[in-house]
Parts: sequence; structure tokens; C-alpha cells
Amino acid sequence: MRWKKILGSTVICAAMVIAGCFYLDIRLAEFVSEKVGFKFLLSERVANLPDLLFWLVCMVAIGSWTGWLYLTRKQDKSWNSDFFTCMGSAVPLAYIFKEILKDLFGRTNTRFWLLHPNEFGFHWFHGGGAYTAFPSGHMAVFTALMLGVTRYYPRLRPVCAGLLLLLALALLVTQYHFFSDIVAGAYLGMIVELLACRLSSRQWSAADLQSSEKQ
Repeated sequence: MRWKKILGSTVICAAMVIAGCFYLDIRLAEFVSEKVGFKFLLSERVANLPDLLFWLVCMVAIGSWTGWLYLTRKQDKSWNSDFFTCMGSAVPLAYIFKEILKDLFGRTNTRFWLLHPNEFGFHWFHGGGAYTAFPSGHMAVFTALMLGVTRYYPRLRPVCAGLLLLLALALLVTQYHFFSDIVAGAYLGMIVELLACRLSSRQWSAADLQSSEKQ
């Protein structure tokens, strides 16, 4: 059943990405540009926002493996240890994979397309600069992070889902990504988190997690 769900989510994601590339991406970008304002989108306040994703990944990785090492020395093999292992693996892997895929697909970002409409699409193996939109690295990393949190802290699912939704909307409104970039990034984060946590963690039932949370 688990692999059927993965296959189903893959089909849904592929359909959304294809629909985005051929229909939704340009229409949503034009709608946002019209409503928000072209000059505002290209202003220094928005265009020069600092990208702190790499440093966030470093902080999560260092903090997670430090926590894992601390619990290991205490010989604590509880779900807390698995949580740190999962986060310390999933978040950096999501960052690494998104970097590889960005160079492979070489898709122009929305801001570049606004200035150069003829450059819309994929430019294979043309990474760097304005050709790093697909998939969205922020969505990939934060999806892996939020899914890892909700795996071990089920009560935080509404909060994590809300944060991911806000991030997706922010990336659309500020024209940093097309719709299909965001969908692909979220799917990448989901797959990386699933594989990383399955390989590095023991299986814990929902009752075990709820009991641990109460403690």
C-alpha cells in the first residue's frame, strides 16, 4: 500500500508539473505581475532578498547530528535519536539533489522570464544564474524538514502544512518560481524525506509517538 501511494503521488505530481509547464505557469505569472505590479517585483526590496537556504541547511544538519551524538553517548536509542538522524540526513540530501537537478534542467526563473519572454522553458545542462528555477530548492528543503517534523510530532501537522502553504504562496507572489517549480520541489522534498527516514530510522507506531510526546 505504501508503494501504491508513492506511485499515485508521483502520477499526480507529474500531471501537475505538466499542466503547469503547458498551461498554468505563464498565466499565474502574468496574473501576479498584473496584480502585484511589475515594478515592485523587480524592485531592490524584493529582488535583493538574501538567500539563507544554505545556512539554514547547515544549521539543521549540525544541530541534528550534534543531538544524535549527544543521545548516542547517553545510550538513548529512543525516537528522539531517530528524529535527529532523519533530519540530519533528509535536509542536506534535499539540498544536494535540488542543486543537481537545477543544473540538469536549467529552467529560467520567473523574474528572468518577465524581462526575456522568449527564454521561457528548459535549457538542459545550463545551470547557474537565472537558469536555476526547477525544482524549487526552498520547497524541497522545507518540505523535507516539515515532513520530518510531522513524522515525529504529529500534533504539529496543521502548523507545518500552513507554513508550507505560506512558503509556496510567497514564492509565487514574489515571482521567484513558477507553479510547476514549486510542485516539483515539494515532491522532491517528500521523496527524499521518505527515503532518508526509512533508511535511517526504526519504525514507530502512532501510539509510541503520542506517548513520547506526552512524556
